[in-house]
Amino acid sequence: MEEAREFFADPTTAKRSALIDRLLNSPDYAANFAMRWSTILRNSRLAGADQAAYAFHNWIKDMIARNRPYDELVRGVIAAAGEWQDAPAINWYWQMRDDQLHQVTADTAQVFLGIRLQCARCHHHPFERWGQDDYYGLAGFFIRLGRKSFGQPPPYFAASSVTTGERNPLTGQTPEPKYPDGPVAKFTPEDDPRHALVDWMVRPENPFFARVLVNRLWAHFLGRALVHEVDDMRETNPPSNPELLDALARDFIEHRFDVKHIIRTILNSRVYQLSSEPTPANERDRQNFARYYARRLAAEVFLDAVDQATGTRSQFGGVSSNARAVDLPHEGFGSYFLDTFDRPRRVSGCECERSSAATLAQVLLLANSDEIEGKLAAGNGRIAKLVKENKPTRELIEELYLATCSRFPTSEELRTTVHYLDGQPNKQPGLEDVLWT
Repeated sequence: MEEAREFFADPTTAKRSALIDRLLNSPDYAANFAMRWSTILRNSRLAGADQAAYAFHNWIKDMIARNRPYDELVRGVIAAAGEWQDAPAINWYWQMRDDQLHQVTADTAQVFLGIRLQCARCHHHPFERWGQDDYYGLAGFFIRLGRKSFGQPPPYFAASSVTTGERNPLTGQTPEPKYPDGPVAKFTPEDDPRHALVDWMVRPENPFFARVLVNRLWAHFLGRALVHEVDDMRETNPPSNPELLDALARDFIEHRFDVKHIIRTILNSRVYQLSSEPTPANERDRQNFARYYARRLAAEVFLDAVDQATGTRSQFGGVSSNARAVDLPHEGFGSYFLDTFDRPRRVSGCECERSSAATLAQVLLLANSDEIEGKLAAGNGRIAKLVKENKPTRELIEELYLATCSRFPTSEELRTTVHYLDGQPNKQPGLEDVLWT
Protein backbone atom coordinates (compact mmCIF):
# COMPACT_ATOMS: atom_id res chain seq x y z
CA MET A 1 0.00 0.00 0.00
CA GLU A 2 2.78 2.41 0.88
CA GLU A 3 4.56 1.38 -2.31
CA ALA A 4 1.49 2.45 -4.31
CA ARG A 5 1.36 5.80 -2.52
CA GLU A 6 5.04 6.41 -3.23
CA PHE A 7 4.58 5.52 -6.89
CA PHE A 8 1.67 7.95 -7.34
CA ALA A 9 3.57 10.70 -5.54
CA ASP A 10 6.75 10.25 -7.62
CA PRO A 11 6.88 13.03 -10.27
CA THR A 12 9.74 11.50 -12.32
CA THR A 13 9.15 10.08 -15.80
CA ALA A 14 11.29 7.00 -15.10
CA LYS A 15 9.32 5.88 -12.05
CA ARG A 16 7.77 2.89 -13.82
CA SER A 17 11.07 1.41 -14.99
CA ALA A 18 12.60 2.14 -11.57
CA LEU A 19 9.77 0.21 -9.88
CA ILE A 20 10.22 -2.70 -12.30
CA ASP A 21 13.92 -2.89 -11.41
CA ARG A 22 13.15 -2.73 -7.71
CA LEU A 23 10.58 -5.52 -7.94
CA LEU A 24 12.91 -7.72 -10.01
CA ASN A 25 15.51 -7.41 -7.26
CA SER A 26 13.03 -8.15 -4.46
CA PRO A 27 12.64 -11.48 -2.61
CA ASP A 28 9.04 -11.59 -3.88
CA TYR A 29 10.22 -12.00 -7.47
CA ALA A 30 12.35 -15.02 -6.58
CA ALA A 31 9.58 -16.53 -4.44
CA ASN A 32 6.94 -16.19 -7.15
CA PHE A 33 9.03 -17.66 -9.96
CA ALA A 34 10.42 -20.40 -7.72
CA MET A 35 6.82 -21.42 -7.09
CA ARG A 36 6.13 -21.37 -10.83
CA TRP A 37 9.20 -23.41 -11.77
CA SER A 38 8.73 -25.83 -8.89
CA THR A 39 5.32 -26.57 -10.38
CA ILE A 40 6.61 -27.02 -13.95
CA LEU A 41 9.47 -29.23 -12.72
CA ARG A 42 7.05 -31.39 -10.71
CA ASN A 43 8.60 -30.68 -7.32
CA SER A 44 6.14 -32.67 -5.26
CA ARG A 45 5.85 -34.59 -2.03
CA LEU A 46 4.43 -37.49 -4.05
CA ALA A 47 7.97 -38.81 -4.28
CA GLY A 48 7.86 -39.35 -0.52
CA ALA A 49 10.84 -37.20 0.43
CA ASP A 50 9.92 -33.83 1.93
CA GLN A 51 13.55 -32.88 2.52
CA ALA A 52 14.42 -33.43 -1.13
CA ALA A 53 11.43 -31.31 -2.20
CA TYR A 54 12.54 -28.50 0.12
CA ALA A 55 16.09 -28.70 -1.21
CA PHE A 56 14.99 -28.60 -4.86
CA HIS A 57 12.67 -25.65 -4.23
CA ASN A 58 15.44 -23.74 -2.44
CA TRP A 59 17.88 -24.50 -5.27
CA ILE A 60 15.45 -23.11 -7.85
CA LYS A 61 14.77 -20.05 -5.72
CA ASP A 62 18.49 -19.38 -5.27
CA MET A 63 19.15 -19.67 -9.02
CA ILE A 64 16.37 -17.17 -9.72
CA ALA A 65 17.36 -14.77 -6.94
CA ARG A 66 20.95 -14.67 -8.24
CA ASN A 67 19.67 -14.30 -11.81
CA ARG A 68 21.77 -17.18 -13.01
CA PRO A 69 21.52 -17.61 -16.80
CA TYR A 70 18.59 -19.75 -17.89
CA ASP A 71 20.85 -22.22 -19.69
CA GLU A 72 22.71 -22.79 -16.41
CA LEU A 73 19.46 -23.62 -14.62
CA VAL A 74 18.45 -26.02 -17.40
CA ARG A 75 21.83 -27.75 -17.38
CA GLY A 76 21.60 -28.07 -13.61
CA VAL A 77 18.31 -29.93 -14.02
CA ILE A 78 18.92 -32.07 -17.11
CA ALA A 79 22.51 -33.06 -16.22
CA ALA A 80 21.93 -33.46 -12.47
CA ALA A 81 23.89 -36.29 -10.84
CA GLY A 82 24.37 -37.43 -7.28
CA GLU A 83 22.09 -37.39 -4.25
CA TRP A 84 19.63 -34.62 -3.39
CA GLN A 85 21.80 -33.33 -0.53
CA ASP A 86 24.55 -32.36 -2.99
CA ALA A 87 22.54 -31.99 -6.21
CA PRO A 88 18.99 -30.92 -5.30
CA ALA A 89 17.88 -30.82 -8.95
CA ILE A 90 18.18 -34.63 -9.06
CA ASN A 91 14.72 -34.54 -7.52
CA TRP A 92 13.37 -33.84 -11.02
CA TYR A 93 14.42 -37.35 -12.06
CA TRP A 94 13.31 -38.86 -8.77
CA GLN A 95 9.78 -37.50 -9.23
CA MET A 96 9.46 -39.47 -12.48
CA ARG A 97 11.20 -42.67 -11.40
CA ASP A 98 8.19 -44.97 -12.03
CA ASP A 99 8.45 -44.46 -15.81
CA GLN A 100 11.61 -42.44 -15.81
CA LEU A 101 12.95 -42.74 -19.34
CA HIS A 102 9.68 -41.86 -21.04
CA GLN A 103 8.54 -39.16 -18.63
CA VAL A 104 11.96 -37.46 -18.68
CA THR A 105 12.02 -37.62 -22.49
CA ALA A 106 8.54 -36.12 -22.78
CA ASP A 107 9.17 -33.41 -20.16
CA THR A 108 12.53 -32.41 -21.63
CA ALA A 109 10.91 -31.89 -25.02
CA GLN A 110 7.81 -30.12 -23.73
CA VAL A 111 9.25 -27.95 -20.94
CA PHE A 112 12.54 -26.87 -22.50
CA LEU A 113 11.88 -27.15 -26.24
CA GLY A 114 8.14 -26.59 -26.54
CA ILE A 115 7.73 -29.88 -28.41
CA ARG A 116 5.00 -32.33 -27.41
CA LEU A 117 6.59 -35.67 -28.26
CA GLN A 118 4.45 -37.95 -26.09
CA CYS A 119 2.34 -39.30 -28.95
CA ALA A 120 5.43 -40.03 -31.06
CA ARG A 121 6.38 -42.76 -28.59
CA CYS A 122 3.84 -44.97 -30.34
CA HIS A 123 3.19 -43.48 -33.77
CA HIS A 124 4.07 -40.75 -36.24
CA HIS A 125 1.37 -38.08 -36.38
CA PRO A 126 0.22 -37.74 -40.01
CA PHE A 127 0.26 -33.92 -39.90
CA GLU A 128 3.29 -33.19 -37.68
CA ARG A 129 7.02 -33.47 -38.26
CA TRP A 130 7.90 -35.56 -35.18
CA GLY A 131 7.86 -39.34 -35.26
CA GLN A 132 9.10 -42.34 -33.30
CA ASP A 133 12.62 -41.86 -34.62
CA ASP A 134 12.71 -38.37 -33.06
CA TYR A 135 11.20 -39.59 -29.80
CA TYR A 136 13.63 -42.46 -29.30
CA GLY A 137 16.52 -40.31 -30.50
CA LEU A 138 15.86 -37.89 -27.64
CA ALA A 139 15.31 -40.80 -25.24
CA GLY A 140 18.77 -42.04 -26.22
CA PHE A 141 20.35 -39.19 -24.26
CA PHE A 142 18.81 -40.61 -21.07
CA ILE A 143 19.10 -44.34 -21.84
CA ARG A 144 22.09 -44.81 -19.52
CA LEU A 145 20.57 -42.94 -16.60
CA GLY A 146 20.01 -44.90 -13.43
CA ARG A 147 20.72 -45.42 -9.77
CA LYS A 148 23.99 -47.16 -8.95
CA SER A 149 24.13 -50.22 -6.75
CA PHE A 150 24.88 -49.91 -3.05
CA GLY A 151 28.60 -49.77 -2.35
CA GLN A 152 29.58 -48.02 -5.55
CA PRO A 153 31.24 -44.61 -5.33
CA PRO A 154 29.22 -41.42 -5.84
CA PRO A 155 27.51 -39.93 -7.74
CA TYR A 156 24.80 -42.44 -6.91
CA PHE A 157 22.36 -41.21 -9.54
CA ALA A 158 24.10 -40.60 -12.86
CA ALA A 159 24.70 -41.69 -16.43
CA SER A 160 26.68 -44.89 -16.83
CA SER A 161 27.66 -47.32 -19.55
CA VAL A 162 24.72 -49.54 -18.59
CA THR A 163 21.46 -48.93 -20.47
CA THR A 164 17.90 -49.23 -19.18
CA GLY A 165 17.16 -52.05 -21.63
CA GLU A 166 14.62 -49.96 -23.55
CA ARG A 167 14.33 -50.74 -27.28
CA ASN A 168 13.29 -48.58 -30.20
CA PRO A 169 10.24 -50.44 -31.57
CA LEU A 170 11.18 -49.39 -35.11
CA THR A 171 14.63 -50.97 -35.01
CA GLY A 172 14.55 -53.33 -32.05
CA GLN A 173 17.82 -51.76 -30.94
CA THR A 174 18.86 -49.63 -27.97
CA PRO A 175 17.97 -46.02 -28.94
CA GLU A 176 20.90 -43.99 -30.23
CA PRO A 177 21.09 -40.38 -29.01
CA LYS A 178 19.86 -38.12 -31.80
CA TYR A 179 19.24 -34.39 -31.64
CA PRO A 180 15.68 -33.39 -32.55
CA ASP A 181 15.75 -32.33 -36.18
CA GLY A 182 19.48 -33.10 -36.20
CA PRO A 183 22.15 -35.81 -36.51
CA VAL A 184 22.92 -38.85 -34.40
CA ALA A 185 25.28 -38.04 -31.52
CA LYS A 186 28.29 -40.23 -30.71
CA PHE A 187 29.80 -40.78 -27.27
CA THR A 188 32.30 -42.91 -25.42
CA PRO A 189 31.12 -45.10 -22.53
CA GLU A 190 32.61 -42.54 -20.13
CA ASP A 191 30.63 -39.59 -21.51
CA ASP A 192 27.39 -38.27 -20.05
CA PRO A 193 25.25 -37.60 -23.15
CA ARG A 194 23.03 -35.19 -21.26
CA HIS A 195 25.70 -32.46 -21.34
CA ALA A 196 25.91 -32.77 -25.12
CA LEU A 197 22.13 -32.46 -25.30
CA VAL A 198 22.19 -29.21 -23.32
CA ASP A 199 25.08 -27.94 -25.46
CA TRP A 200 22.90 -28.49 -28.53
CA MET A 201 19.85 -26.91 -26.88
CA VAL A 202 21.62 -23.63 -26.04
CA ARG A 203 23.23 -23.08 -29.45
CA PRO A 204 22.15 -19.72 -30.93
CA GLU A 205 20.86 -21.43 -34.06
CA ASN A 206 18.58 -23.77 -32.07
CA PRO A 207 15.01 -22.84 -33.07
CA PHE A 208 13.35 -24.12 -29.91
CA PHE A 209 15.14 -23.34 -26.64
CA ALA A 210 15.02 -19.53 -26.44
CA ARG A 211 11.65 -19.23 -28.16
CA VAL A 212 9.81 -21.46 -25.71
CA LEU A 213 11.14 -19.57 -22.67
CA VAL A 214 10.29 -16.08 -23.98
CA ASN A 215 6.90 -17.42 -25.07
CA ARG A 216 6.35 -18.75 -21.53
CA LEU A 217 7.31 -15.41 -19.99
CA TRP A 218 5.10 -13.49 -22.41
CA ALA A 219 2.14 -15.65 -21.41
CA HIS A 220 2.91 -15.18 -17.72
CA PHE A 221 2.79 -11.40 -17.94
CA LEU A 222 0.35 -10.77 -20.82
CA GLY A 223 -2.25 -13.44 -20.07
CA ARG A 224 -1.83 -15.30 -23.34
CA ALA A 225 1.18 -16.74 -25.17
CA LEU A 226 2.36 -15.72 -28.61
CA VAL A 227 2.14 -19.45 -29.31
CA HIS A 228 -0.84 -20.87 -27.44
CA GLU A 229 -0.36 -23.19 -25.57
CA VAL A 230 3.03 -22.11 -24.24
CA ASP A 231 4.65 -25.51 -24.69
CA ASP A 232 3.07 -26.60 -27.96
CA MET A 233 5.22 -25.10 -30.72
CA ARG A 234 4.55 -26.74 -34.06
CA GLU A 235 4.02 -25.78 -37.67
CA THR A 236 0.25 -26.25 -37.37
CA ASN A 237 0.13 -23.95 -34.32
CA PRO A 238 1.94 -20.80 -35.52
CA PRO A 239 2.60 -17.73 -33.34
CA SER A 240 0.19 -14.81 -33.52
CA ASN A 241 3.19 -12.53 -34.05
CA PRO A 242 6.18 -14.53 -35.35
CA GLU A 243 8.38 -11.45 -35.81
CA LEU A 244 7.94 -10.46 -32.17
CA LEU A 245 8.63 -13.99 -30.92
CA ASP A 246 11.81 -14.23 -33.01
CA ALA A 247 12.99 -10.77 -31.90
CA LEU A 248 12.53 -11.62 -28.22
CA ALA A 249 14.31 -14.96 -28.69
CA ARG A 250 17.27 -13.27 -30.42
CA ASP A 251 17.46 -10.67 -27.67
CA PHE A 252 17.41 -13.42 -25.04
CA ILE A 253 20.28 -15.25 -26.76
CA GLU A 254 22.31 -12.06 -27.28
CA HIS A 255 22.01 -11.27 -23.58
CA ARG A 256 23.25 -14.75 -22.65
CA PHE A 257 19.91 -16.09 -21.46
CA ASP A 258 19.38 -13.30 -18.92
CA VAL A 259 15.81 -13.88 -17.72
CA LYS A 260 15.52 -10.57 -15.89
CA HIS A 261 16.54 -8.74 -19.05
CA ILE A 262 13.67 -10.28 -21.03
CA ILE A 263 11.18 -9.66 -18.22
CA ARG A 264 12.34 -6.05 -18.00
CA THR A 265 11.90 -5.68 -21.77
CA ILE A 266 8.35 -7.05 -21.64
CA LEU A 267 7.27 -4.98 -18.64
CA ASN A 268 8.64 -1.73 -20.06
CA SER A 269 6.83 -2.29 -23.36
CA ARG A 270 3.81 -0.30 -24.43
CA VAL A 271 1.75 -3.46 -24.99
CA TYR A 272 2.17 -4.59 -21.36
CA GLN A 273 1.06 -1.16 -20.13
CA LEU A 274 -2.15 -1.06 -22.17
CA SER A 275 -5.44 -0.75 -20.31
CA SER A 276 -7.55 -3.85 -19.73
CA GLU A 277 -10.70 -1.79 -20.30
CA PRO A 278 -12.03 -2.86 -23.72
CA THR A 279 -13.07 -0.41 -26.40
CA PRO A 280 -15.38 -1.00 -29.38
CA ALA A 281 -12.26 -1.39 -31.52
CA ASN A 282 -10.60 -4.14 -29.44
CA GLU A 283 -13.33 -5.80 -27.37
CA ARG A 284 -13.34 -8.89 -29.61
CA ASP A 285 -9.57 -9.24 -29.69
CA ARG A 286 -8.35 -12.49 -28.15
CA GLN A 287 -4.81 -12.91 -29.49
CA ASN A 288 -3.36 -9.68 -30.91
CA PHE A 289 -2.76 -7.90 -27.57
CA ALA A 290 -4.69 -4.77 -28.54
CA ARG A 291 -5.55 -4.49 -24.85
CA TYR A 292 -4.40 -6.13 -21.64
CA TYR A 293 -6.17 -9.44 -20.99
CA ALA A 294 -7.37 -9.39 -17.39
CA ARG A 295 -7.39 -12.76 -15.66
CA ARG A 296 -7.61 -14.29 -12.20
CA LEU A 297 -4.45 -14.53 -10.15
CA ALA A 298 -2.81 -17.92 -9.63
CA ALA A 299 -4.17 -19.73 -6.56
CA GLU A 300 -1.10 -19.12 -4.38
CA VAL A 301 -0.78 -15.46 -5.37
CA PHE A 302 -4.52 -14.92 -4.92
CA LEU A 303 -4.49 -16.28 -1.36
CA ASP A 304 -1.50 -14.11 -0.48
CA ALA A 305 -3.27 -11.09 -2.00
CA VAL A 306 -6.37 -11.78 0.11
CA ASP A 307 -4.16 -12.04 3.20
CA GLN A 308 -2.42 -8.79 2.36
CA ALA A 309 -5.69 -6.96 1.71
CA THR A 310 -7.29 -8.19 4.95
CA GLY A 311 -4.13 -7.83 7.05
CA THR A 312 -4.16 -11.52 8.02
CA ARG A 313 -1.88 -14.50 7.45
CA SER A 314 -2.93 -18.00 6.41
CA GLN A 315 -1.17 -20.70 8.41
CA PHE A 316 0.34 -23.87 6.96
CA GLY A 317 1.53 -26.70 9.17
CA GLY A 318 5.21 -27.58 9.10
CA VAL A 319 6.55 -24.21 7.94
CA SER A 320 7.23 -20.82 9.52
CA SER A 321 4.16 -18.87 10.63
CA ASN A 322 5.37 -16.12 8.29
CA ALA A 323 5.38 -18.39 5.21
CA ARG A 324 3.08 -17.30 2.42
CA ALA A 325 1.41 -19.57 -0.11
CA VAL A 326 4.04 -18.71 -2.74
CA ASP A 327 6.76 -19.81 -0.31
CA LEU A 328 5.48 -23.39 0.01
CA PRO A 329 7.98 -25.84 -1.51
CA HIS A 330 5.43 -28.41 -2.71
CA GLU A 331 1.71 -29.03 -3.09
CA GLY A 332 1.33 -31.12 0.07
CA PHE A 333 0.24 -28.31 2.40
CA GLY A 334 -3.49 -28.58 3.01
CA SER A 335 -5.58 -25.61 1.92
CA TYR A 336 -9.15 -25.73 0.70
CA PHE A 337 -8.71 -22.24 -0.77
CA LEU A 338 -5.68 -23.24 -2.86
CA ASP A 339 -7.28 -26.45 -4.07
CA THR A 340 -10.54 -24.68 -4.97
CA PHE A 341 -8.62 -22.18 -7.06
CA ASP A 342 -6.83 -24.94 -8.96
CA ARG A 343 -3.46 -25.30 -7.29
CA PRO A 344 -1.63 -27.81 -9.55
CA ARG A 345 -1.02 -31.32 -8.24
CA ARG A 346 2.39 -31.29 -9.97
CA VAL A 347 1.96 -34.58 -11.76
CA SER A 348 2.81 -33.09 -15.15
CA GLY A 349 5.24 -30.59 -16.64
CA CYS A 350 2.41 -29.05 -18.66
CA GLU A 351 1.25 -25.52 -17.85
CA CYS A 352 -2.28 -26.81 -18.47
CA GLU A 353 -2.31 -28.15 -14.90
CA ARG A 354 -2.93 -24.56 -13.75
CA SER A 355 -6.31 -23.15 -14.77
CA SER A 356 -7.69 -19.62 -14.45
CA ALA A 357 -11.27 -20.67 -15.22
CA ALA A 358 -14.02 -19.63 -12.80
CA THR A 359 -16.11 -22.26 -11.03
CA LEU A 360 -19.16 -22.26 -8.79
CA ALA A 361 -17.08 -23.58 -5.88
CA GLN A 362 -14.79 -20.55 -6.15
CA VAL A 363 -17.75 -18.15 -6.10
CA LEU A 364 -19.23 -19.85 -3.05
CA LEU A 365 -15.90 -19.82 -1.22
CA LEU A 366 -15.50 -16.07 -1.71
CA ALA A 367 -19.14 -15.30 -0.93
CA ASN A 368 -20.02 -17.60 1.95
CA SER A 369 -16.99 -19.29 3.49
CA ASP A 370 -15.96 -19.04 7.12
CA GLU A 371 -12.38 -18.54 5.92
CA ILE A 372 -13.10 -15.29 4.07
CA GLU A 373 -15.47 -14.05 6.77
CA GLY A 374 -12.83 -14.76 9.41
CA LYS A 375 -10.19 -12.79 7.52
CA LEU A 376 -12.50 -9.79 7.11
CA ALA A 377 -13.53 -9.77 10.77
CA ALA A 378 -10.16 -10.75 12.31
CA GLY A 379 -9.41 -8.89 15.53
CA ASN A 380 -5.87 -8.15 14.37
CA GLY A 381 -6.85 -7.58 10.74
CA ARG A 382 -6.94 -4.45 8.61
CA ILE A 383 -10.58 -3.54 9.29
CA ALA A 384 -10.28 -3.86 13.08
CA LYS A 385 -7.20 -1.64 13.06
CA LEU A 386 -8.84 0.97 10.83
CA VAL A 387 -11.88 1.20 13.10
CA LYS A 388 -9.63 1.85 16.11
CA GLU A 389 -7.78 4.64 14.29
CA ASN A 390 -11.05 6.61 13.90
CA LYS A 391 -9.97 8.22 10.61
CA PRO A 392 -12.31 10.19 8.33
CA THR A 393 -14.44 7.94 6.13
CA ARG A 394 -12.70 9.15 2.96
CA GLU A 395 -9.28 8.06 4.27
CA LEU A 396 -10.62 4.66 5.29
CA ILE A 397 -11.99 4.06 1.81
CA GLU A 398 -8.77 5.20 0.15
CA GLU A 399 -6.77 2.74 2.24
CA LEU A 400 -9.05 -0.16 1.30
CA TYR A 401 -8.75 0.66 -2.41
CA LEU A 402 -4.98 0.95 -2.18
CA ALA A 403 -4.80 -2.35 -0.27
CA THR A 404 -6.88 -4.24 -2.85
CA CYS A 405 -6.62 -2.43 -6.21
CA SER A 406 -3.33 -0.51 -5.81
CA ARG A 407 -5.14 2.68 -6.81
CA PHE A 408 -7.30 5.42 -5.34
CA PRO A 409 -11.09 5.18 -5.75
CA THR A 410 -12.74 7.12 -8.55
CA SER A 411 -14.96 10.03 -7.59
CA GLU A 412 -18.05 7.90 -8.22
CA GLU A 413 -16.70 4.98 -6.15
CA LEU A 414 -15.78 7.36 -3.34
CA ARG A 415 -19.21 9.02 -3.35
CA THR A 416 -21.03 5.67 -3.32
CA THR A 417 -18.99 4.12 -0.53
CA VAL A 418 -19.03 7.26 1.65
CA HIS A 419 -22.81 7.35 1.34
CA TYR A 420 -23.00 3.65 2.26
CA LEU A 421 -20.69 3.88 5.28
CA ASP A 422 -22.17 7.09 6.66
CA GLY A 423 -25.50 5.32 6.88
CA GLN A 424 -24.08 2.49 9.04
CA PRO A 425 -24.41 2.70 12.84
CA ASN A 426 -21.33 0.47 13.20
CA LYS A 427 -18.46 1.07 10.78
CA GLN A 428 -16.81 -2.34 11.12
CA PRO A 429 -19.45 -4.40 9.26
CA GLY A 430 -19.71 -1.66 6.65
CA LEU A 431 -15.97 -1.57 6.07
CA GLU A 432 -15.93 -5.37 5.83
CA ASP A 433 -18.56 -5.13 3.08
CA VAL A 434 -16.53 -2.51 1.20
CA LEU A 435 -13.33 -4.53 1.44
CA TRP A 436 -15.06 -7.73 0.32
CA THR A 437 -16.66 -5.92 -2.62
